[in-house]
Amino acid sequence: ASNGKLYGMTQYGGTNNVGVIFSFDLSSSTYTKLKDLDFTNKFGPYGNLIQASDGKLYGMTYAGGSNDLGVIFSFDPSSSTYTKLKDFDGTDGAYPYGNLMKASDGKLYAMTSGGGSSNIGVIFSFDPSSSTYAKLKDFDTTNGANPYGSLMQATDGKLYGMTNQGGAGYGGVIYSFDPSTSTYTKLKDFLGTTDGRMATGSL
Repeated sequence: ASNGKLYGMTQYGGTNNVGVIFSFDLSSSTYTKLKDLDFTNKFGPYGNLIQASDGKLYGMTYAGGSNDLGVIFSFDPSSSTYTKLKDFDGTDGAYPYGNLMKASDGKLYAMTSGGGSSNIGVIFSFDPSSSTYAKLKDFDTTNGANPYGSLMQATDGKLYGMTNQGGAGYGGVIYSFDPSTSTYTKLKDFLGTTDGRMATGSL
């Protein structure tokens, strides 16, 4: 983060055994547990934290929240304040595995592995300046399903990602998403023995 410390999350452990948020100070090799996650508001994170332009850290949990489908949250390192910002409800996504990423437009973008109109995941944006969540794309079997990684922004301004399933061979796809036009383009079908299948990470 901008204060020079490293921040992260664990999936298990802590007071409730459902994970913690922590910092690690490189200058002194000091580890500090900052927040115990809990069943009510958040638990089981798989991804990383990212720092937005407001200085706060933003992250997601795989489960927990009002619907037990995961949450989006912020953590202010200057005050150690945790704020739950969004409960996934199924219709707008569920069970995020990856990270939020900050795009050049200042918004945060990510995917969920479940939920949406076909219950196989969505692409969404979250604007930290207004706490506005927008579902941008429902995955479907033809164009990809169940992403388990994160998005990245290339020099052309488009977001690129992969899915674990779906596509022509039902082994996942590589795709692009243009945030300026909300245009989704399938670029590659994973077909199995010839070129791999079921991607679980990020580009």
